[in-house]
Amino acid sequence: LPDGEKYKDMGTLMKVFDKAVESRLDRRCTFVALGGGVIGDMCGFAAAAFLRGVNFIQIPTTLMAQVDSSVGGKTG
Repeated sequence: LPDGEKYKDMGTLMKVFDKAVESRLDRRCTFVALGGGVIGDMCGFAAAAFLRGVNFIQIPTTLMAQVDSSVGGKTG
């Protein structure tokens, strides 16, 4: 996924869903977010919405994501 606040939109979310369906993922899959806050937010929301919720692991790679978005409880 691209990073940056401007990519937090339905178009990006649909790309995630399209790739997940194309890969034939099912409810046993796990979405892994390796990146900063935007990546974590998008991946977390996608994991919560895909097939009514799949497992989610967040690996924050920026200081801001480590101290803010990955522990905020908004996603996942």
